[in-house]
Amino acid sequence: MINPPRKILLATDLSSRSDRAQDRAVTLMKQYSCELIVLHVIEPAKEAGFHRRVRFSSSYKQNEKLIEKTKWQLLDYLRDTGGKVSVRIENGKPSDVILQIAREEGCDLITTGVARNEILGRCVLGKTVDKLIRSSEIPLLIVTGRVRSPYWNIVIASDFSDISKSALETAAAYFPDKKIAVLNAHSAPGSYAIDDPESYRDQIRQMIFRDYKTFIDSADIADKLRESIGILIEWGSLPQLIKELVYNSSVELVVIGSRDRGLMRNVFRQSNTMRVVNDLPCDALVVRGKV
Repeated sequence: MINPPRKILLATDLSSRSDRAQDRAVTLMKQYSCELIVLHVIEPAKEAGFHRRVRFSSSYKQNEKLIEKTKWQLLDYLRDTGGKVSVRIENGKPSDVILQIAREEGCDLITTGVARNEILGRCVLGKTVDKLIRSSEIPLLIVTGRVRSPYWNIVIASDFSDISKSALETAAAYFPDKKIAVLNAHSAPGSYAIDDPESYRDQIRQMIFRDYKTFIDSADIADKLRESIGILIEWGSLPQLIKELVYNSSVELVVIGSRDRGLMRNVFRQSNTMRVVNDLPCDALVVRGKV
């Protein structure tokens, strides 16, 4: 059975965009009474957009002083949280360094923010988060929303595969006392040619519910939680259904299973991975499933 996080890695670019991820990481640290590692990665000069960086120039020394100052500011802020916090500043390609440090430190969860926020609430993840989604063996929490309280209302996008089962088991371990529901989006092939399409879709929904019962019964979760999990079986596009559900309810976190070739077999293609998570109007927890 999966355990709650014992060590969380917060990947931050030290900008205001990372404040929400930082606040969420601190909230989770308190919730789990676990260790928090704050990581900032300095990109090589070429990738950071500089044509030249001279080691002994005044600008270089100012950069180093700024980094050191920021490190201590972070420590001062995070020490007030009352948890066990450490700060690491490393050089390299951010996605590679984040994954390396997470493995070295034995982290159970990586938390990060988005590249930028656009008007009307649309978030842009960025190339680092994209790489983490595709490559991280460790659950990845992508924070976009303001932190007002611990997560309470959680939805798991599921196609009842083993990959989705990993997502369910992780959510059950991380949030055993929260409201959890499983959302399954399905199609109704040929319903346009049926005299009574609604009745036909109801039959399909009943078949899917039987699949759900087999799925939930085989999951490695506590019996009490198994009985409390809700099920939402809806006809339509999963990305659109998730957006509608979040906008029309109080869902704060969507949990999605992933693998090398994208999110959830038979639901998303690899080319849609970034788009699906990018379009979520709330936080997302991406869990690597069993391939």
